[in-house]
Amino acid sequence: MKLSSIPKPDIKILAAAAAAVACIGTACLSYETIYKATPEYSFSRIVAAAQDGDSEALSLSADEDALAGQLFDSLIRRQQGQTAASRALLLPVKGEFIHACQTLLAGDSDEARLENARKVLADMGNQAGLLLPASDWRYESSSWSRQDGSGYAQLTASFYNDSLQASIPITFQLEKVSARQWRVVAFADPDAVVQELQQASEAALAAANRPVSQRIDSLVQITSLSASVVRGSTEQDTYLRIQYTPKLSAQGKETLREAKGLYELRRADSSVLFSAPIRIAIYADGKAHTSQFRLNAAVPAQAELLRTATLEGLQSRISITSVQLQDGTQLELKDSLTN
Repeated sequence: MKLSSIPKPDIKILAAAAAAVACIGTACLSYETIYKATPEYSFSRIVAAAQDGDSEALSLSADEDALAGQLFDSLIRRQQGQTAASRALLLPVKGEFIHACQTLLAGDSDEARLENARKVLADMGNQAGLLLPASDWRYESSSWSRQDGSGYAQLTASFYNDSLQASIPITFQLEKVSARQWRVVAFADPDAVVQELQQASEAALAAANRPVSQRIDSLVQITSLSASVVRGSTEQDTYLRIQYTPKLSAQGKETLREAKGLYELRRADSSVLFSAPIRIAIYADGKAHTSQFRLNAAVPAQAELLRTATLEGLQSRISITSVQLQDGTQLELKDSLTN
């Protein structure tokens, strides 16, 4: 009788299986003991809490008041030359802004409170010359964190907004609050966040205005723009003088009745130092025209101009905002994405 025998185990297969089990075990252990202790993991939990509308978890893992306060301060700095005294007067407004941000993040069920919070953000954005969307944000991605060895780390994340149709990169400062948890405590550079918002707002507004802007450009354009500060015998006799050349197309010469615009003098960071409405001198077609604005030391931004020895590094711009044709047709650009 032929006896059957038990086959000998394949040592190679057993070794491979053991190695696989060891790798899986090591990976699970690494995930539990290493990855879950990183800023990246904590930040992923913060994003999940925001997406799920878990306001309680979000408030525990991010200092919402500090973030909103930083954003408010940066928006104020973008406005024309706020002084320390004028910023102090804005403290109640800052409190209202922070409360509005809390209301929106908490997903308050009261529609009236939500609407008021949206209005607070919209008004603040308009004052700073940008769109500050209260909704339609989507998390896209984040980078690896950069730790500095003192219990703090920085992590850059990208968020897409439907109204701006742009991705906004934001670098957060995280603080280690326990062996396995990190908390978002600040923006690493709030001014950079606001500048990104401003650039995205300008691009979105330009896209929305493009059809009307192209029609206006086909009628009249501004060339050879320059600016200088002209000082008189007293501070009250100091002017910001600009010179520009309006050029009308053949169609513009036939159909254009008047044109209005906005003159802006901007700093290197694109923030507006001085702005004023201006009536375009279309009668000076093809010739240099001079306009000037008296500077007032009581206005912080204008006081800064009065102290400026040169306009080097500043950029002048005239945007034609509306034109009226001979037949009464009015072509006008939007001045914000909310109107």
